[in-house]
Amino acid sequence: MSRQRTFNLMLALLLAGGLAACDESAEVLEPFGSPEGTELDLAVDDDLTDAILADAEAALNAVSAPAPGIPGLFAAPNEDFVDEARALLEQARQKFIEARRAWTHGDTELAAELAFEGRLLIAEALVLVFGEDAYADLLLRVDNVIAWLEEEVDGRNSDLLDRIRELRQEAVDIREGGGENSLVEATERLILALQIGHRERAHHRRQEIAQHAQHAIIMASVAIDFAVEIIGDDPNERQAHLLRHALQLRNEAVAVFERGRFRLAFSLAREAVNVALVAVLLEPGSDVSKVDYMIGVSDGAIAAGQEALNGFSADTFLPQLLEHAQRLQNHAIQIKDRDPRRAVHILWYSSITAWAVVLLVEGASGS
Repeated sequence: MSRQRTFNLMLALLLAGGLAACDESAEVLEPFGSPEGTELDLAVDDDLTDAILADAEAALNAVSAPAPGIPGLFAAPNEDFVDEARALLEQARQKFIEARRAWTHGDTELAAELAFEGRLLIAEALVLVFGEDAYADLLLRVDNVIAWLEEEVDGRNSDLLDRIRELRQEAVDIREGGGENSLVEATERLILALQIGHRERAHHRRQEIAQHAQHAIIMASVAIDFAVEIIGDDPNERQAHLLRHALQLRNEAVAVFERGRFRLAFSLAREAVNVALVAVLLEPGSDVSKVDYMIGVSDGAIAAGQEALNGFSADTFLPQLLEHAQRLQNHAIQIKDRDPRRAVHILWYSSITAWAVVLLVEGASGS
């Protein structure tokens, strides 16, 4: 199926689902006047579109870029198509620029079309290089985001959590339905779900976004180091690429943080934490064994955090983060017998959060 035909079919479904469900005299979408309007604003948001583009670029950069300190990382995507994929990402970037322009001029229907086409181009680029793994890894990452938001791991419960779940199911249905372009179409749905997830994780942190971004970057570094330690010196090909991808995301988060784009830095760093977790979840072994291991890790991280914060006021930023990590650990232990996979998700986040607090305190003490 051609890209144009895919675009036409998906747009028809999108509009039939409610994006254009207004009378002819009204704007197609009123900004934030409905869930659909909110979703479209997110779909053309500069930071969020930059986040999914940077994510895709990090995946491509991880194909051949060196990964200092991480041994044996030789992924097996199709390197012959990387340049073609980069060209598709550049086309997607232009689509998002045009979509934002259309949105600001009130042409919300055109904005929806252009934003969708941009995501479809990103999906095509990823599938071109990574094939089925592009879809499979994004599905795991969206599952992580859903689990974290459902358990209020990453802020209070998401206003758009139901939409993220719907997009995930749409992706599964499209892929299971088969068809010539189902892999690209399903991947596009997951990209939008992840884009909304970026917004929801940053949404409740506006007052302290610079601090949260700095902490998230440290979390990303901890997550990568920790994933390498768990996986060891012999990662499989998929894990190898995921670790390199996470490293690229962390590095880009540092770069945009230094330019003052704290919201984008936060999104990229948190996604590095997510990608590193996917690599760990692919490690052989049962979820139960992973839970037992992660409980020990979180115990050590929280104890180290408590020692590091001795003397800090309880109502300040870092002690509040450590308290959050403790609550998450307690909850994970409560659910570990009935849902070990979810417990792993939560314990991972708890451990990385606590160790990042320790490193931030050590960094401040040494400055």
